[in-house]
Formats: sequence, C-alpha cells, structure tokens
Amino acid sequence: MTAASTAATHLFIVTGTSRGLGAALAQALLKPGNRLICVARSRNPELERIASASGVKVVWHLQDLSQPGPAATWLGSVLDVVEEAPASVTLILNAGMIEPIGPVATLRESTLVPHLLTNLATPMTMTASFLAHTERFGCPRKILAISSGAARRPVEGWSAYCAGKAGLDMFVRSINAEYAQAPAERAVRAVALAPGVVDTGMQATIRNADFAQVQRFRDLKDNDQLASAEDTAQRIAAYLERPDFGSTELDDIRNT
Repeated sequence: MTAASTAATHLFIVTGTSRGLGAALAQALLKPGNRLICVARSRNPELERIASASGVKVVWHLQDLSQPGPAATWLGSVLDVVEEAPASVTLILNAGMIEPIGPVATLRESTLVPHLLTNLATPMTMTASFLAHTERFGCPRKILAISSGAARRPVEGWSAYCAGKAGLDMFVRSINAEYAQAPAERAVRAVALAPGVVDTGMQATIRNADFAQVQRFRDLKDNDQLASAEDTAQRIAAYLERPDFGSTELDDIRNT
C-alpha cells in the first residue's frame, strides 16, 4: 500500500503501531486535518477498523524494524510518493523492545544485536531517511523519539535497554545541534520523551523477568499505579501540538 497525494494536512509517521503505546498513539492522532502512515511488524485489525471509521486517511505498512537498511529504504519510498506538501510532518519513533533482561555478564550477541538494531540503529537510519526525503516539503518537521527514564538512570538487569535509550537521547541532541542554525524551510525540532510507566505488553514482560528491581514493577501493577496507554497517548498527542515543542530536548511526559 502506498501513500497517495493529499491536501495540506499534518502528516505523521508512527512506528510500532500494532499494539501498546504505538497503537494508542495512532488512535489518538485520528483527528481531522491529520494523516497517518503507520508501520509495525504485524497488523491490528481492530485499530484498522477504528481508523477506517474515523474518516482520517491512514495507510498501514508491515515492516521488520530490526532491519535498519530496509526500514530506511521503505520510509524514503513512502515519502517520495507524497505529492502535496503537508502543513507539517512528524516522525514518531515508538517501536522498541525491552529484552534481553539480565546481568551484564549474560549479554550475548544473538539477543543484544537485534535489540540495539531495533532500539537505536533503525531509529537513526529512519531519521536520516526522514530528513533527506522531507526537505522538499519546506514545512515544519518534528521528530519525537519515545525514550525512557532508564536512559537517564541505570536499572540493574537492563543494560541493553538503558544503553540503547541513552544512545537515542544523545542522537536527538545531535539532531538539534546539527539543525540549530537551519533556515526556516529546513528547520527540524527533535525531542526524546519518556512516557512514564505505561500498562503495556512490555510491562508484562518486565514483571515476568528476573532482575533486582522486578518487585517494584509488580507492585506498580498490583497497586494500580501504571498509566494507561490511552491516557499517555492523549498526553503525547497534546505535547506534539505545543508551540514550544523542542524547547526541552530530553523530556518526561510526567513533567508536563
């Protein structure tokens, strides 16, 4: 499926939309004046039904986001067939994984490399493709990378996740540094946003793992202290609309 031409609407590319926060984000962005390109490894028929009923233009793509080269090539090809310049274009880098979980001494190439490809390398190559293939639009461009508190403080047993998300934070800072003096038609604003502790499948994986702080996450679930994916997505959608988006390049939705 390809992206067809459109009037000057706000274009969003969202990764990891088959479930969890990504699916909730896609649904939160189903508003008049928006247009979505959604990509994930698998389909979400219920979300597709909701999108179809909304009247918002949405196109769905299946793509393995652990493959940085093909993911970047795919994004470039999709953006190249957008015929009418959008009013703005936003890349939301949501797709990610938590495993492997365990001591540093147990890290192995077979699980570490796919993790870092998905959580860091693919977001970097997709961003590169996004920047190269949207410059022709001459419209405001935003990049929102879903980060984590684990990027900014270590969690025992999460060395891969902490390192990958910390790398994503620095990548966002690098984007902003590179585009700080860009003229208006090339301007880019990027934010790495921690969403808080959200009740998703990733949290279920965490609660079933064996690491030092696991009981804390089990207690959050037992005490009904997890944020819902839907509420978090609504807050992120509102955050994207803020006129000062990008003024805080490393942020946390709980601070807003």
